[in-house]
Amino acid sequence: MVNWIRLLTGGCWVQVRNFLLPYQIDRVNIFLILHDQKPNSCHFILKTFFLQSLLLSSLACFSANAQTARRPNILLIITDDHGYGDFGFTGNPHVKTPHIDELAAKSVRLTNFHVSPVCAPTRASLLTGRYHQRTGVHDTYNGGAIMATEEVTLAEILGKNGYATGIVGKWHLGDNYPFRPSDQGFKYSLVHGGGGIGQPGDFYENFIRPDSSYFDPTLAENDKKVSRKGYCSDVFTDQALTFLKSQKTDPFFLYVSYNAPHTPLQLPAKYEEMYKDLKFDSALDKQEGSPWAKMTDKDKADARKVYGMISNIDDNIGRILQELKAQKLEENTIVIFMTDNGNQQLRFNTGFRGLKATVYEGGTRVPLLISGAGLFPQNKENANFTAHIDLLPTLLEATRILLPKELKLDGKSALKHIQGKQGNASASSRTFYNAWNRGWPEPYRNAAFYSGNYKLVAADAEHANLQSFGLFDLEKDPFEKNNLICSQPQIARQLRKCLDSVYADISASPHLYPRRIILDPAHEPISILTRQDLLGNGVNAWMSDMVAGYWLVTVAKEGYYHFKSIHNKPVLKGTRQLLRVGALQRSDVLKDETSTHTFNKIFLKKGDYQIESWFDGKDGVAMPYYLEVSAGE
Repeated sequence: MVNWIRLLTGGCWVQVRNFLLPYQIDRVNIFLILHDQKPNSCHFILKTFFLQSLLLSSLACFSANAQTARRPNILLIITDDHGYGDFGFTGNPHVKTPHIDELAAKSVRLTNFHVSPVCAPTRASLLTGRYHQRTGVHDTYNGGAIMATEEVTLAEILGKNGYATGIVGKWHLGDNYPFRPSDQGFKYSLVHGGGGIGQPGDFYENFIRPDSSYFDPTLAENDKKVSRKGYCSDVFTDQALTFLKSQKTDPFFLYVSYNAPHTPLQLPAKYEEMYKDLKFDSALDKQEGSPWAKMTDKDKADARKVYGMISNIDDNIGRILQELKAQKLEENTIVIFMTDNGNQQLRFNTGFRGLKATVYEGGTRVPLLISGAGLFPQNKENANFTAHIDLLPTLLEATRILLPKELKLDGKSALKHIQGKQGNASASSRTFYNAWNRGWPEPYRNAAFYSGNYKLVAADAEHANLQSFGLFDLEKDPFEKNNLICSQPQIARQLRKCLDSVYADISASPHLYPRRIILDPAHEPISILTRQDLLGNGVNAWMSDMVAGYWLVTVAKEGYYHFKSIHNKPVLKGTRQLLRVGALQRSDVLKDETSTHTFNKIFLKKGDYQIESWFDGKDGVAMPYYLEVSAGE
């Protein structure tokens, strides 16, 4: 007689000899079935001694098998304004990145990976799999860096499938309810405000320290203001390590989003010392025809600081990878490293044309490394065209999570391409749209359309003038030196038509209209309105006292509200402070020199409002940098 056990979870038969279980299972609920030689005669035998023996064996192997059966963890690391050439593994002879280089040697290196020209758009596409304009994110401030709360993020999908989710560092997709990380799927968050530490969209405590804002920063931890000691990248890494140490049972998604090496170029003395004697006088630095051969003294001084900030990041990434290993999480964790756009300052970038903010390859092509969980080959280069919009569907396929049917993505899973299980057959049919300009999208201002090997660039073009466009064959000309617009006008017209079509589709998105911050004391007791989300003409001068603009809000609960204006310096005695909320206006004459003023107990009904706040004095009209809104009698 042959003894068999059928597992409920898999429906497979496992042979048992001498009542010992030679197969690890991850559920104890099983049927015990004894088969004889006749296929149609089976019966259940539930003997006490058999059950006890079997359950003990099952429980003994349950824990180990649960670990191997668990979905893979995801560690996504992204840096800010970190160019393609800022690594040892991409050929930079100066910058020291040993930990990232070691990671590159263990990873699939995507050498044809594309992001948006600037940071907030990249982050929106990364987390949603959609072109950033569809999500409501079309700029880095100007009210254009608030992602619609209706968007479904990678964190939300993973969280609903049992993942612990956390973010440390830069969010840049909305600082107020309902647009914060906690509102978009992250169960844990430690983030700075706005698009950068010390910017006028960040906390006031950082903004007033322009020369030291990267040290001892004020941050938001799970939506509550906290102060942390240390250099910002070190602080975020410390919290990432704490997060990793807490992961014992559930799979996790940890998003480590460094704000460095974005300006201001502040760094610990140890790392500044590393590059203080760098002369940029090697043969590579003087390479004829290269953009970096034209570096000014200011460019070189900036590069020394940027390289120091990058080496600090490299050390911190080394700490994170070591902690993964120490916690025995390494084998079941997908590790991704990437940057959000090209370098902001002129320096070595392997030869790609353009810098951050442009749609040329130097602004949008960045390295991506992916490894781990037994899913990816080691030390391989992959030249398939991939983009930030592909990351969400790729990771869902890798974690065996079905894509929600209601989602309409622009990206597609690249898992099989990355694994080397699919060739380049689909490369010729791949299309991709990229664009960014300060303010609302425009059809031919800093836009690009890719189709197969060809790329159409509309830096500042006119529809009626085909010669104002650029056309490049990236397979033959990755550095975009040879404009084919005259020799291949038919291809250019075809791609322009595609660009027009995508632009028209995106322009119809309801999320392109400005987001309204919701004033709801139940979710956010104090709402801080900053210049990050200020709307109106002229708000580009967000660092100017004389800027004028307004905020759009929705009052969720009827009641009394208090409005506190905060300026970055004292306002003269006798200045009139004004506040306008919808059709209601209040004003006071300042009796003393002060940098703050509060209008108390203004009754508001539920509904939509436009808010303005300004000073009117002998020096003219100025605007506060912050407006705190709270509720109560």
